[in-house]
Amino acid sequence: MDKTFTRIRSITEELYLVRDELNKRAATQPTELSSALFEGEASNELVAFKAAVDELRQFLWHYLHEFLGTSDYAIGDRLREYQMRRAAQLLLALSAAHVYQMKPHPLEAAAQDAISLAERASASER
Repeated sequence: MDKTFTRIRSITEELYLVRDELNKRAATQPTELSSALFEGEASNELVAFKAAVDELRQFLWHYLHEFLGTSDYAIGDRLREYQMRRAAQLLLALSAAHVYQMKPHPLEAAAQDAISLAERASASER
């Protein structure tokens, strides 16, 4: 199983690199990136990539949910912690994205508190 976890770690790092590369290109060359991704053979590759990611996500979702109801595994707690942190990050992004916002959104403070709490809980476990 160690080989599998090593591959998972490697693939995860690679996915983050791809995401960063696409974000960088989207910020600096949006027209060129759109053309490159949605024309010709690249669009087929993009569809195949999305399908593979979706299938893996569905498998992992089902597999991890089998452990969420069992207190014997700490993975359920870590997954819930991640979900709370991610939800808080999305709330922050959504509140910051509102261009007409004149004062801080009430959920922003709650989201910041949730992120801080999750980070403190994670740090205390280490």
